[in-house]
Amino acid sequence: MSPVLEILASRFRSGRAGRSAGAMRDVILPFNDLLKTAGCQYGAARHEAERTLADFEADGLLVLERYARDPNTILKVRIPLACEREFFARLGLTGPARKREELAEAFRTAGGASVPEKFLAGWRRFCSDLEAAAAKGMALAPFDRDQPEQVGQILAMLPALLSWPSESHLRFASSVLCGNSKVLETLQTRVEKCLALITDGEFSELGDVGISETGRSLLVHGPVRLVFDIGELDLGLLKAPARLAISDVHRARLVCQTTRCLTVENASMLHELAKLASGTLLVSSGSEGGFANAAVVQLLQALPEVVELWHFGDSDPAGFDILRDLRERSRRHVVPLHMTFRPSNSASPLTPSDTKTISRLLLSPNLGDAEKDELLKMQEINSKGDYEQESLGCPAPAWPFF
Repeated sequence: MSPVLEILASRFRSGRAGRSAGAMRDVILPFNDLLKTAGCQYGAARHEAERTLADFEADGLLVLERYARDPNTILKVRIPLACEREFFARLGLTGPARKREELAEAFRTAGGASVPEKFLAGWRRFCSDLEAAAAKGMALAPFDRDQPEQVGQILAMLPALLSWPSESHLRFASSVLCGNSKVLETLQTRVEKCLALITDGEFSELGDVGISETGRSLLVHGPVRLVFDIGELDLGLLKAPARLAISDVHRARLVCQTTRCLTVENASMLHELAKLASGTLLVSSGSEGGFANAAVVQLLQALPEVVELWHFGDSDPAGFDILRDLRERSRRHVVPLHMTFRPSNSASPLTPSDTKTISRLLLSPNLGDAEKDELLKMQEINSKGDYEQESLGCPAPAWPFF
């Protein structure tokens, strides 16, 4: 393809005429700027560019605006909006209007997919709204309109996710849905935003439909019994933490034989605390860092109100954000343990993300004045300090361990 035609097509697609169905103005480029961008200012290249443009003008696909007193001098190149389809067809390309139509058709077709009755209205509204946005060239968040294949891939998997039948690991689900064990992970953020829109927030992460990196489970250690219809399981007899599936938490009646439960951010620290047999119920998502998963939240909600809830996390902005999230989702009062700012000369300064998190947390109703004071200390000296749980050293046998 001629370089000048490539530039014209690119400018058409990236401009308002290419992005929106409501564009009113033709696409116009100064002729000399077009030649310069295409690298066709001089000699044979310029002659070939002029000849190519003249051919397109002769076929009615563009207009060359010339100097009135010298018709040989081209000032501007204009592509009329009405010529879009023919212009791109001549180049062997799919034009913006056709791409908008194809995207709209993808959402229209998806709206007829079978989904659980509970989510049918939300699914149809979701598809209908995006169909209209696609047709008009409006934003398609959480989709990327420039990646139509990805749009189709996500639309194909959403109905299956809305009716996912059981607990599954992320890579297994990805293989079933996408034919590749890693694709779902790369699309996870977009997929989760779609689920939240369709279900009005009931499903906001893959874990809510039963899909996670480890399956929806948690690590538990301490004096608690799980009573089932066919028998009971006494976790207090175990020396090491046990991993429970969320489905087992759902179907069991919890008999807690202690008045204190401690959620622990990092699994490595939970294992150290479990060795002490302190009589405290210890709970973790079973990973190193990160927010409590749905299984942890479910267990906390199942515990009697008389059980005190404590949380032991890293004392950086992310750690306090995890505490905020735990309180918000469990709807229980959770007391922080050893989450205080510890100054350190070797600590790195706050990142832009840390600063943004602190600003957000200072406005959160789910953090108290004491916790916000710790965040203000970090903000004041621009440091997270010595924030990791493990930096406290070896825990002592008796509560509160350090």
